[in-house]
Amino acid sequence: MRILGVGYCTMDHLGVVERFAEPDFKLEFEQFSLQGGGSAATAMVMLARLGMDVSFVGKVGDDSAGRDIVNTLAGEGISTEHVVYQKGGISQSSYIIVESSTGCKKTYFTRGTIEPLAPDEVSLDLLDEVDVLHVDATSPRAQLKLMVAARERGVTVVLDNEQPNPHSEELVANCDILVASERFASQLTGEGALEAMCRALLERGPSTVVVTLGDEGSVAMRREEGVLHRREAHPADVLDTTGAGDVFHGAFIYGIANDWPLDKSVAFANVAAGESCRTLGGRSVTLDVEAFLSHV
Repeated sequence: MRILGVGYCTMDHLGVVERFAEPDFKLEFEQFSLQGGGSAATAMVMLARLGMDVSFVGKVGDDSAGRDIVNTLAGEGISTEHVVYQKGGISQSSYIIVESSTGCKKTYFTRGTIEPLAPDEVSLDLLDEVDVLHVDATSPRAQLKLMVAARERGVTVVLDNEQPNPHSEELVANCDILVASERFASQLTGEGALEAMCRALLERGPSTVVVTLGDEGSVAMRREEGVLHRREAHPADVLDTTGAGDVFHGAFIYGIANDWPLDKSVAFANVAAGESCRTLGGRSVTLDVEAFLSHV
Protein backbone atom coordinates (compact mmCIF):
# COMPACT_ATOMS: atom_id res chain seq x y z
CA MET A 1 0.00 0.00 0.00
CA ARG A 2 1.60 3.25 -1.16
CA ILE A 3 0.44 6.65 0.07
CA LEU A 4 1.25 10.05 -1.40
CA GLY A 5 0.80 13.21 0.68
CA VAL A 6 0.77 16.61 -1.01
CA GLY A 7 0.62 19.84 0.95
CA TYR A 8 2.05 21.96 3.71
CA CYS A 9 5.26 21.35 5.62
CA THR A 10 7.04 23.59 8.11
CA MET A 11 9.35 23.63 11.11
CA ASP A 12 7.70 23.96 14.52
CA HIS A 13 9.45 25.65 17.44
CA LEU A 14 7.56 24.61 20.58
CA GLY A 15 8.03 25.77 24.15
CA VAL A 16 6.23 25.30 27.46
CA VAL A 17 5.94 27.95 30.19
CA GLU A 18 3.91 27.90 33.39
CA ARG A 19 2.35 31.28 32.56
CA PHE A 20 2.54 33.44 29.46
CA ALA A 21 5.00 36.30 29.89
CA GLU A 22 3.85 39.87 30.30
CA PRO A 23 5.01 42.36 27.64
CA ASP A 24 8.73 43.13 27.84
CA PHE A 25 9.25 40.26 30.28
CA LYS A 26 11.62 37.34 29.70
CA LEU A 27 10.93 33.69 30.60
CA GLU A 28 12.88 30.48 30.18
CA PHE A 29 11.02 27.51 28.68
CA GLU A 30 10.26 24.56 30.94
CA GLN A 31 10.33 22.35 27.83
CA PHE A 32 11.40 23.04 24.27
CA SER A 33 11.20 21.06 21.05
CA LEU A 34 12.20 21.75 17.47
CA GLN A 35 10.43 19.41 15.07
CA GLY A 36 8.83 19.22 11.67
CA GLY A 37 5.23 20.27 11.30
CA GLY A 38 2.55 20.97 8.74
CA SER A 39 -0.78 19.29 8.09
CA ALA A 40 -0.08 16.87 5.23
CA ALA A 41 3.53 16.39 6.29
CA THR A 42 2.71 15.33 9.85
CA ALA A 43 -0.03 12.99 8.64
CA MET A 44 2.57 11.31 6.42
CA VAL A 45 4.99 10.97 9.35
CA MET A 46 2.28 9.18 11.32
CA LEU A 47 1.71 6.78 8.42
CA ALA A 48 5.43 6.15 7.96
CA ARG A 49 5.77 5.30 11.65
CA LEU A 50 2.88 2.89 11.24
CA GLY A 51 4.90 1.08 8.59
CA MET A 52 3.30 2.40 5.42
CA ASP A 53 5.14 3.19 2.17
CA VAL A 54 4.90 6.98 2.05
CA SER A 55 5.92 9.80 -0.30
CA PHE A 56 5.51 13.53 0.26
CA VAL A 57 5.42 16.51 -2.07
CA GLY A 58 5.49 20.04 -0.73
CA LYS A 59 7.36 23.28 -1.26
CA VAL A 60 10.15 24.90 0.74
CA GLY A 61 12.87 27.46 0.17
CA ASP A 62 16.35 26.51 -0.95
CA ASP A 63 17.65 27.79 2.39
CA SER A 64 18.95 25.83 5.38
CA ALA A 65 15.50 25.88 7.01
CA GLY A 66 14.00 24.28 3.92
CA ARG A 67 16.57 21.52 3.99
CA ASP A 68 15.87 20.97 7.68
CA ILE A 69 12.14 20.63 6.99
CA VAL A 70 12.78 18.03 4.31
CA ASN A 71 15.25 16.17 6.51
CA THR A 72 12.59 15.74 9.22
CA LEU A 73 10.56 13.82 6.63
CA ALA A 74 13.36 11.90 4.95
CA GLY A 75 14.57 10.83 8.39
CA GLU A 76 11.25 9.03 8.87
CA GLY A 77 11.82 6.98 5.71
CA ILE A 78 9.49 9.15 3.61
CA SER A 79 10.37 9.67 -0.04
CA THR A 80 10.99 13.40 -0.59
CA GLU A 81 12.59 13.32 -4.02
CA HIS A 82 9.81 15.41 -5.57
CA VAL A 83 9.73 18.18 -2.97
CA VAL A 84 9.95 21.55 -4.74
CA TYR A 85 12.67 24.01 -3.67
CA GLN A 86 11.81 27.63 -4.43
CA LYS A 87 14.93 29.44 -5.57
CA GLY A 88 15.85 32.21 -3.16
CA GLY A 89 12.86 31.33 -1.00
CA ILE A 90 12.62 31.89 2.75
CA SER A 91 11.03 28.79 4.26
CA GLN A 92 7.95 28.67 6.44
CA SER A 93 8.06 28.21 10.22
CA SER A 94 5.81 28.21 13.28
CA TYR A 95 6.33 29.24 16.90
CA ILE A 96 4.05 27.72 19.52
CA ILE A 97 4.04 28.64 23.21
CA VAL A 98 2.05 26.41 25.57
CA GLU A 99 0.91 27.58 29.00
CA SER A 100 1.12 24.47 31.19
CA SER A 101 -1.06 25.86 33.98
CA THR A 102 -4.07 26.34 31.70
CA GLY A 103 -3.38 24.23 28.60
CA CYS A 104 -3.78 27.30 26.42
CA LYS A 105 -1.33 28.05 23.63
CA LYS A 106 -0.29 30.89 21.38
CA THR A 107 0.77 30.20 17.82
CA TYR A 108 2.72 32.53 15.57
CA PHE A 109 3.69 31.52 12.07
CA THR A 110 5.13 32.79 8.83
CA ARG A 111 4.79 31.36 5.35
CA GLY A 112 8.09 33.02 4.55
CA THR A 113 8.19 33.82 0.85
CA ILE A 114 7.05 30.39 -0.29
CA GLU A 115 4.31 30.30 -2.90
CA PRO A 116 1.77 27.44 -3.01
CA LEU A 117 2.62 24.53 -5.28
CA ALA A 118 1.66 25.36 -8.86
CA PRO A 119 0.03 22.84 -11.23
CA ASP A 120 3.13 22.72 -13.43
CA GLU A 121 5.22 21.77 -10.38
CA VAL A 122 3.42 18.46 -9.88
CA SER A 123 3.61 15.72 -12.49
CA LEU A 124 0.89 13.12 -12.89
CA ASP A 125 3.70 10.56 -12.79
CA LEU A 126 3.62 11.12 -9.02
CA LEU A 127 0.50 8.95 -8.98
CA ASP A 128 2.20 5.90 -10.45
CA GLU A 129 1.61 2.89 -8.16
CA VAL A 130 -0.08 5.10 -5.55
CA ASP A 131 -3.08 3.64 -3.70
CA VAL A 132 -4.09 6.67 -1.60
CA LEU A 133 -3.60 10.38 -2.28
CA HIS A 134 -3.89 12.71 0.72
CA VAL A 135 -4.12 16.49 0.23
CA ASP A 136 -4.65 19.33 2.68
CA ALA A 137 -6.18 22.14 0.56
CA THR A 138 -3.14 24.41 0.98
CA SER A 139 -2.16 24.33 -2.72
CA PRO A 140 -5.61 23.85 -4.23
CA ARG A 141 -4.82 24.32 -7.93
CA ALA A 142 -1.97 21.81 -7.94
CA GLN A 143 -3.84 19.46 -5.64
CA LEU A 144 -6.96 19.53 -7.83
CA LYS A 145 -4.87 18.50 -10.82
CA LEU A 146 -3.68 15.44 -8.93
CA MET A 147 -7.07 14.69 -7.38
CA VAL A 148 -8.89 14.58 -10.71
CA ALA A 149 -6.23 12.36 -12.27
CA ALA A 150 -6.08 10.12 -9.19
CA ARG A 151 -9.80 9.40 -9.27
CA GLU A 152 -9.59 8.58 -12.96
CA ARG A 153 -6.94 5.99 -12.05
CA GLY A 154 -8.96 4.53 -9.20
CA VAL A 155 -6.71 6.01 -6.51
CA THR A 156 -8.54 6.83 -3.27
CA VAL A 157 -8.43 10.59 -2.63
CA VAL A 158 -8.54 11.86 0.97
CA LEU A 159 -9.04 15.59 1.55
CA ASP A 160 -8.19 17.35 4.81
CA ASN A 161 -9.94 20.72 4.82
CA GLU A 162 -9.84 22.98 7.85
CA GLN A 163 -10.27 26.44 6.37
CA PRO A 164 -12.56 27.58 3.52
CA ASN A 165 -10.91 28.84 0.34
CA PRO A 166 -12.22 29.81 -3.11
CA HIS A 167 -11.67 26.25 -4.33
CA SER A 168 -13.42 24.47 -1.43
CA GLU A 169 -16.49 23.31 -3.36
CA GLU A 170 -14.34 21.91 -6.17
CA LEU A 171 -11.96 20.21 -3.78
CA VAL A 172 -14.81 18.52 -1.91
CA ALA A 173 -16.42 17.44 -5.17
CA ASN A 174 -13.23 15.68 -6.26
CA CYS A 175 -12.41 13.65 -3.16
CA ASP A 176 -13.57 10.22 -2.07
CA ILE A 177 -13.10 10.83 1.64
CA LEU A 178 -13.41 14.23 3.30
CA VAL A 179 -12.03 14.84 6.79
CA ALA A 180 -13.14 18.32 7.81
CA SER A 181 -13.30 20.48 10.89
CA GLU A 182 -16.75 21.23 12.26
CA ARG A 183 -16.28 24.91 11.48
CA PHE A 184 -15.42 24.24 7.84
CA ALA A 185 -18.27 21.78 7.42
CA SER A 186 -20.78 24.21 8.90
CA GLN A 187 -19.56 27.14 6.82
CA LEU A 188 -19.62 25.12 3.60
CA THR A 189 -23.04 23.54 4.11
CA GLY A 190 -24.85 26.12 6.23
CA GLU A 191 -25.94 23.28 8.52
CA GLY A 192 -25.59 23.23 12.29
CA ALA A 193 -26.81 19.73 13.17
CA LEU A 194 -24.11 17.09 12.71
CA GLU A 195 -26.18 14.54 10.82
CA ALA A 196 -27.55 17.15 8.43
CA MET A 197 -24.05 18.51 7.99
CA CYS A 198 -22.66 15.11 7.03
CA ARG A 199 -25.48 14.42 4.59
CA ALA A 200 -24.99 17.81 2.95
CA LEU A 201 -21.27 17.11 2.55
CA LEU A 202 -21.97 13.70 1.00
CA GLU A 203 -24.25 15.37 -1.54
CA ARG A 204 -21.27 17.43 -2.69
CA GLY A 205 -19.28 14.45 -3.95
CA PRO A 206 -17.35 12.36 -1.40
CA SER A 207 -18.54 8.88 -0.50
CA THR A 208 -17.33 9.20 3.10
CA VAL A 209 -17.14 12.21 5.41
CA VAL A 210 -15.58 12.65 8.82
CA VAL A 211 -16.15 15.80 10.87
CA THR A 212 -13.72 16.43 13.72
CA LEU A 213 -15.09 18.09 16.86
CA GLY A 214 -11.96 18.85 18.87
CA ASP A 215 -12.26 17.68 22.46
CA GLU A 216 -15.75 16.34 21.70
CA GLY A 217 -14.43 13.63 19.35
CA SER A 218 -15.69 13.14 15.81
CA VAL A 219 -18.56 11.93 13.66
CA ALA A 220 -18.51 10.08 10.37
CA MET A 221 -20.92 8.90 7.70
CA ARG A 222 -20.64 6.75 4.60
CA ARG A 223 -23.12 7.38 1.79
CA GLU A 224 -23.90 3.72 1.19
CA GLU A 225 -24.76 3.21 4.89
CA GLY A 226 -26.43 6.52 5.74
CA VAL A 227 -25.61 5.93 9.41
CA LEU A 228 -23.98 8.56 11.62
CA HIS A 229 -21.07 7.11 13.60
CA ARG A 230 -20.10 9.14 16.66
CA ARG A 231 -16.99 8.65 18.75
CA GLU A 232 -16.05 10.57 21.86
CA ALA A 233 -12.57 12.01 22.18
CA HIS A 234 -9.96 9.72 23.72
CA PRO A 235 -9.35 10.83 27.33
CA ALA A 236 -5.82 12.10 27.91
CA ASP A 237 -3.89 14.48 30.13
CA VAL A 238 -3.40 17.27 27.61
CA LEU A 239 -0.10 19.10 27.37
CA ASP A 240 -0.28 20.38 23.79
CA THR A 241 -2.81 19.96 20.97
CA THR A 242 -0.41 21.02 18.19
CA GLY A 243 -0.63 18.58 15.30
CA ALA A 244 -3.34 16.43 16.90
CA GLY A 245 -5.60 16.85 13.89
CA ASP A 246 -2.78 15.86 11.56
CA VAL A 247 -2.08 12.76 13.64
CA PHE A 248 -5.82 11.98 13.41
CA HIS A 249 -5.67 12.17 9.61
CA GLY A 250 -2.68 9.86 9.38
CA ALA A 251 -4.16 7.29 11.75
CA PHE A 252 -7.52 7.41 9.98
CA ILE A 253 -5.89 6.79 6.61
CA TYR A 254 -4.04 3.84 8.16
CA GLY A 255 -7.39 2.31 9.05
CA ILE A 256 -8.79 2.94 5.58
CA ALA A 257 -5.66 1.47 3.97
CA ASN A 258 -6.16 -1.67 6.05
CA ASP A 259 -9.83 -1.96 5.05
CA TRP A 260 -11.08 -1.42 8.58
CA PRO A 261 -14.74 -0.51 9.11
CA LEU A 262 -15.38 3.22 9.22
CA ASP A 263 -16.19 3.26 12.93
CA LYS A 264 -12.96 1.41 13.81
CA SER A 265 -10.86 3.75 11.66
CA VAL A 266 -12.37 6.80 13.35
CA ALA A 267 -11.95 5.29 16.81
CA PHE A 268 -8.29 4.47 16.15
CA ALA A 269 -7.69 8.00 14.86
CA ASN A 270 -9.32 9.46 17.98
CA VAL A 271 -6.98 7.44 20.20
CA ALA A 272 -3.88 8.46 18.23
CA ALA A 273 -4.88 12.14 18.32
CA GLY A 274 -5.62 11.99 22.03
CA GLU A 275 -2.31 10.32 22.82
CA SER A 276 -0.46 12.95 20.78
CA CYS A 277 -1.88 15.64 23.08
CA ARG A 278 0.09 14.17 26.00
CA THR A 279 3.34 15.30 24.38
CA LEU A 280 4.79 18.46 22.91
CA GLY A 281 4.16 18.82 19.18
CA GLY A 282 2.57 16.57 16.60
CA ARG A 283 5.63 14.39 16.07
CA SER A 284 6.41 13.32 19.62
CA VAL A 285 3.72 10.67 20.04
CA THR A 286 4.96 7.15 20.73
CA LEU A 287 3.08 4.67 18.57
CA ASP A 288 1.83 1.33 19.80
CA VAL A 289 -0.85 0.02 17.46
CA GLU A 290 -1.94 -2.80 19.75
CA ALA A 291 -2.18 -0.44 22.73
CA PHE A 292 -4.15 2.05 20.66
CA LEU A 293 -6.50 -0.69 19.44
CA SER A 294 -7.15 -1.77 23.02
CA HIS A 295 -9.00 1.55 23.47
CA VAL A 296 -11.07 1.14 20.29
